[in-house]
Amino acid sequence: LPLSLETVTSLVQAQDPCASAPTAAAKVICHQLHKWDEAARAAKKTLVALPPGIAAGKNAIAAELAPIASSIYQCMDLQCMCTYLRGNLAPNGACTLPNGQPLRKAIRKELRMMSDDERERFNQAVRTLKQNGEFDRISRIHAQSTRVGGAHSGPAFLPWHREFSKRFEFALRQVDPSLALPYWDSTLESALPRPADSAMFSAALMGDTNAQGLVDNGPFAGFRTLEGLPHVKRAVGKEGAPFKQSDIDFVMNQNQVDQVLAFSAPRQGCPYRTDYNCLEYTHGNGHLFVGGDMYDTATSANDPLFYPHHSFVDFIWEQWRQQRQTRADRETLYPPDNQLCASPQHFAAANMNPFTPMRNIDGLSNKYTDNLYEYAARPFCTRALPNCGSKFLFCDLSHGQPRCAAKMKVGGNCGTFVMGEDSCYMGSCTAIVVTPPPRPIPTVAPVVVAPQETCFNENQCCGTWAAHGECTRNVAYMDDWCKASCGHCRPQYRLVDDCSDRHKNCRTWSSTGECNRNALWMTENCRMSCNKCGTTRAFECGGETAVVTTTAHPQQPQCEASDGCYNENVCCAYWSLLGECRKSPAWMACNCRVSCGHCVPLDYGYGSCLDYHRDCAGWARQGECEKNPWMSENCRASCRTCYSQFDLRSMCRGPVGSVAPVATARPRQPTVTRPPPRWQQGGFRFGGVDYDDDWGGMGGGLMSWGTGGGGGIANGWGGPMPLWQRSAWFKRARARRSKND
Repeated sequence: LPLSLETVTSLVQAQDPCASAPTAAAKVICHQLHKWDEAARAAKKTLVALPPGIAAGKNAIAAELAPIASSIYQCMDLQCMCTYLRGNLAPNGACTLPNGQPLRKAIRKELRMMSDDERERFNQAVRTLKQNGEFDRISRIHAQSTRVGGAHSGPAFLPWHREFSKRFEFALRQVDPSLALPYWDSTLESALPRPADSAMFSAALMGDTNAQGLVDNGPFAGFRTLEGLPHVKRAVGKEGAPFKQSDIDFVMNQNQVDQVLAFSAPRQGCPYRTDYNCLEYTHGNGHLFVGGDMYDTATSANDPLFYPHHSFVDFIWEQWRQQRQTRADRETLYPPDNQLCASPQHFAAANMNPFTPMRNIDGLSNKYTDNLYEYAARPFCTRALPNCGSKFLFCDLSHGQPRCAAKMKVGGNCGTFVMGEDSCYMGSCTAIVVTPPPRPIPTVAPVVVAPQETCFNENQCCGTWAAHGECTRNVAYMDDWCKASCGHCRPQYRLVDDCSDRHKNCRTWSSTGECNRNALWMTENCRMSCNKCGTTRAFECGGETAVVTTTAHPQQPQCEASDGCYNENVCCAYWSLLGECRKSPAWMACNCRVSCGHCVPLDYGYGSCLDYHRDCAGWARQGECEKNPWMSENCRASCRTCYSQFDLRSMCRGPVGSVAPVATARPRQPTVTRPPPRWQQGGFRFGGVDYDDDWGGMGGGLMSWGTGGGGGIANGWGGPMPLWQRSAWFKRARARRSKND
């Protein structure tokens, strides 16, 4: 039988997901994004990551970090930065630096709008970072796809790079606190007949290349790459294109967040199609345009131009946020978690690796532009004011409405500018001018920044847990939260000291109430300032039996880990958007494991409108959809509960855990009477203890410590039994039904 055009197209796209790409450049970018996505999905998956149990009946502590900025890179305001820049913080929050100057919010300008002094100080700071190794350390982060899977190929692309660029800017400001990361508005290049003619690619700005494509002049000549090559490589203009104004206009015209934080590498079955005009694709076009190291994701951060390019991408995103979103929506609207559309590293509440404790949703915070930086306006001109404000720019009056454009270097094509524009930098476009010799990198000593301790545990029980073998038995948790005790870094302080301050800011933090507000981190690392010297960590964590106490701590229920990786409530995805993975870490870590990134489903694709368990249809026939909250989340097809984010916003209002939506009742289908399965017999055991009531008084039909739908005893249908069927809630509900009958 002949196949329809739609069928043929579907078959082709199934074999090549990039077959529909409209241009050769788009196809290259598409394949790069899918390659990154494959590497991220193939990375070792997180198993259920919960903290080790604590002896002596202590409360469980969820896998969450305390929000203490243990290095300058974690800061989100100038007051935090002040202490790391050796400044003096006044009671009103103003910071005075050692040179007497105030610490101010960074103003990110277009690179060519900087003064000569500002630009030279920026260049010198970048060279200093290259010489002291910090440039390479930061750039190496970008190359590690399996570790930083959320950096590309999905919704986390923009928030991840916002945090990454912030950290590079902080590195610059440790060298020179007056600096800001400039942006490269490459629409100024797209205004030229040949964008590669721009003076941006000359010794006066970002450097030119020799016949081999090596950047051998300009401020960054001689930058050895991470791969060991003596120079950064470029192939400007060979492929791709710089940003066009139409690219920006497309973004600004979008109304929905999933059109900006887009699914750029969706798999077959994803309800979102690839939009080749989304910002991740048009940004990739600029990478191809520069070429060389910038062409490939793994090497792109070798080129110092990478950072101004991404600063402009962030600028475009911020413009959209300001014009299209309310202040509240900017921090909470994020595309739905769906494994068919992006890897789990892109989920809203997934860890923003390697920038823990941050989660992807934190990259939407208003604090970035409220506290840390803002953008100066893009260059513009009019017929009345035909001056773009920079010796590297000119006002194009020959092609319709006046617009700023990049001046051209020697040999550029200036024939289309016929209104007397000064379109050439340092001379005539057709003149043959001897190029001055490349300026060598100065050999001045780099600025010495005091080394900062960055090796910390996040919990005072880490040492006890490590002594009991948890570093090898509970790798998923311990690798992230107990780095010092597990030997993943080497601290400069003594780990066995129970009465010391490990961080220079401990006394300041203690005076501002952090000992109570962030007790987990502070009791581990600031014991002296928090007055914890009277007791040992081992005693607090149940690992010291020599001390006798007459006070018996009542045993608390622990979150029982199961083989399954499930959310327990259909509202989990919504609560994760509101930051509840951090605000209510214990409850969310146990009941919303998938949405909080504590495990990655391997046997189903989270986010799809399918059933996540093979026995969903059978349970639905028994009427469980209308009775059990677990079903609404994990049996979406059988229960017809595939809700949109807008549905969840109205269904899930109220404190976390306070609602447990179930499916709307439908007409019953005739069923065959069968003996009650074993899961309806016997009590519910939780952590080795029988419970006949909800722990924590949650009530309302939702058990406080749900533990997933997999694992456990085989049920009457022969499959693994969801633990909600062993809950006290289920027992009481069945008892009520029996009484009514």
